[in-house]
Amino acid sequence: MTFTDPEIGQAGITEEQARQHGIDVRTGITQVASSARGWIPKAGNDGFIKLVADAGRGVLIGATSAGPMGGEVLGALAVAIHAQVPISSLSTMIYTYPTFHRAISEALRDLDKKISPA
Repeated sequence: MTFTDPEIGQAGITEEQARQHGIDVRTGITQVASSARGWIPKAGNDGFIKLVADAGRGVLIGATSAGPMGGEVLGALAVAIHAQVPISSLSTMIYTYPTFHRAISEALRDLDKKISPA
């Protein structure tokens, strides 16, 4: 994590690194400004959350967070990556409203569309 304004950081491996290792990669992304908490301040809410998943194992293997409270968002994602928490479990968690880390649930929804298309 680099503590700049906005905060930006990455945990686990990147999408490119995963592909180089032959992993069946799927990604999910959301804009922080489109989340409930990102919408409230209007100004200074630019940023994104990107998730990198191993589709075969159903776990996160990487994440990038850029924007307000990016460090806290990335901290939660780093635990999920390290503990290999199933994406299905992450998707059913309750994310406090309104917080910046609630945007994780939106990135998970985007990821879910790519792992199990309707």
